[in-house]
Amino acid sequence: MKRLAYLLMSCAALATAPGCSKDNDAAPTSPKEYQVQYKVTSVNAAVSDYISYDNESGGTTTVNNVPLPASYSFKRTMKQGDHLSILASIDGGTPASEITVAILLDGKEVKKETGRGIDAQAVPVYVIGQ
Repeated sequence: MKRLAYLLMSCAALATAPGCSKDNDAAPTSPKEYQVQYKVTSVNAAVSDYISYDNESGGTTTVNNVPLPASYSFKRTMKQGDHLSILASIDGGTPASEITVAILLDGKEVKKETGRGIDAQAVPVYVIGQ
């Protein structure tokens, strides 16, 4: 439940954050199909107890007790301002536990985050056009 609350708070903060655009910016780009890939790795944990990510339809997919490393790939049409996010965690690790999550678009890494500690979590969020 703590993880769900954290993910919802992250998304809410992202949705309400002010834009960084200039007044003379061009109109947003038209929708484009992207090859999306999430990579979840750990140097010292064999399993992620919880992974939740934005999927190909814009909904959420949640999986539990996933052997690491793990990777999820799909195509999704998105436009400027759309976002991708993933939460991955390790439950009951050690203070040295680490979990790293990367978001790739069309083979290029656009966001990466590492969580550390006993209940390590990584929650990268990427906004198209960021």
